Amino acid sequence: MSRQTRRKRRSFGKCEEKTIKGRRYLYYSFVTPEWAFSKWPELKLGARQWHSVLPENEYEGEAWLSAAQRDIKAGIWVPDALKKAEARRESITFREYAVPWVERRKKKNGTDLKETAKQKYRESLELYLLDYFGDIPLTSIKTADVQKWWDEFKPVRLDADLEDRRYHVYKHLKTILEDAATEPIDDAGNTLIAAKPCRIRAARPKAKHVPVRPTPEQMTALLEAMPEYVRMVARICDGAALREGEALGLCVKHIDFDHMKIKVRQQVQRIKDDKNPGRYKTVILTPKTDSSIDDVAMSPALASDIRDWMDSRNLTDPESPLFVGVRTGDWITPATYRKAIADAKKKVPGLENMRPHDLRKDFLSTILDEGGTVAEVMRQGRHTTMAVASKYQVTSEDHMNDVLNRVDSRTKPASADAAPDVPADAGEDDIQALAGVIDGMPLEDRVTLLKTLTAEKRALILDVMEKTAKLATLTELLK
Repeated sequence: MSRQTRRKRRSFGKCEEKTIKGRRYLYYSFVTPEWAFSKWPELKLGARQWHSVLPENEYEGEAWLSAAQRDIKAGIWVPDALKKAEARRESITFREYAVPWVERRKKKNGTDLKETAKQKYRESLELYLLDYFGDIPLTSIKTADVQKWWDEFKPVRLDADLEDRRYHVYKHLKTILEDAATEPIDDAGNTLIAAKPCRIRAARPKAKHVPVRPTPEQMTALLEAMPEYVRMVARICDGAALREGEALGLCVKHIDFDHMKIKVRQQVQRIKDDKNPGRYKTVILTPKTDSSIDDVAMSPALASDIRDWMDSRNLTDPESPLFVGVRTGDWITPATYRKAIADAKKKVPGLENMRPHDLRKDFLSTILDEGGTVAEVMRQGRHTTMAVASKYQVTSEDHMNDVLNRVDSRTKPASADAAPDVPADAGEDDIQALAGVIDGMPLEDRVTLLKTLTAEKRALILDVMEKTAKLATLTELLK
C-alpha cells in the first residue's frame, strides 16, 4: 500500500502507518457509533474502534472498514470483541465444556460436589457421552441429536438394566447442557448455548427390585453365616438404618451409650486414584447429604451388641475404627462388605434376592410396623422429604392386611356372637401411619393404591390425609 493510499481522504474511518519494534503495521479505525455505548455499557468501548494488519494484508483492513461502515448504516454493527467471543463460543466442543464442568460443579448451596458424585459424572462421560457428543460444538447439539443418542443407547455392561442406566446418564447429560444454557459467561448475561436441547420427558424407571425384608430367624442366620469381622456392620445397618459406608466409617467416639445415639459423621468410600490411573483408593468422606450428618437412635439390644463388640476388641481409643480388615488392619471397604453379604445370603433360604441396602429399608419399615410415626421414620432415616422417606418404608403384606382388618373393625358393627378383632377405638394410629405413607407417594401411585381399597377404607384414609394431598387425590379419583 502506498503512503498516498494510506493518507487519502476517507468518507469513513482512517488508516495510519505505525512502526513497532522495527515492524510496520497499518492501523485502521473509525469513530464508535454513539448508540453503541448505551447498548453495550459492560464492554467499556473506546472512542474509536481499531484493527491492525501487516502492509501486505491491506485488503483485509480495507474490507474490515467497509464492513463496519455498512453495518453501522444498517444499525446491525457489533463490536469485534463480541464477534470473537461468539466465534469462541461456537467452537467450544462438548468435551471442552463437560470435562472441566465436572470439576467445578457445585451443589445448590454452593459447596463442592462430593468426590463420589464427581466420579458418577466422569463415568457417564467416559462410558456414554464423550464418544457420542465429545467433538461436537455445544452450539451444534440439537434436540434431534439427543433423541438419536437416547434411541441408540446401549449399556456397557450386558447385565445392566437399559432403562435405569439410560435414565441416570441422561440426567447427567441434561444437567450439563442446562448449565451451558443458563450459566452467564460474561457481564452481559450471555450463555454458551441459547436453548436447552434435552427435551425428552424421561420418567424414572420403576424399581424392578422388590426389597427383601428378612425375618428375625433369617437375620440371625445371615449374621451367623457372615465372617465375624463384618458381622456387626450388617447388625448396625439392620438395627439403626445406617448406610453401609456410614456403618463402616464408625469410630469409638461415634457411639454414645449415655444418650443411646450413634453419631453419623463420616463414611468409607472407594474412589478412583487420580495419581494412579486404573487404581482405586479408600477414603473417608462426609455422609451422602448434609442432612445425613446427624445422631440416630439405637435400641438397648443394639447398644449391648456394640458394647460387646468393642469390649471383645479392647476398643477404647475414641479415634479407633470399629471395623478393620483382618489382614490389612485398615478400613473395610464397601466392596468387601457387599461380598460378605453376597456369600452369606446364599446360605439362607429366602434371602437370595436381598441386597445390602435392603437392611436399612427393613429397619425403617419395622419402625412403621411397630407403630412408629412417619416423622420418626424420617428422623431415623435422616430424610428431609416425605417423598424420599416413603421409598424406604416397605411395609409387609401381613402388616398391611392387619391394618386393613383393624380398619374394618371400626366400620363394621359388632355382632352378638362375634367380638371385634380389636377394641372399637383401636386402629387410629395405623390409619394415621398409612395416610402418612400415602401422602408421601407420587400422586399417580397414591391414587392407584387408594383405588384398590373399598370405599369405606378409602374414606377413612382420606379423612386423615393432609389437606393439600387430599384435595389433589380427590380430584384425580373423581376423574
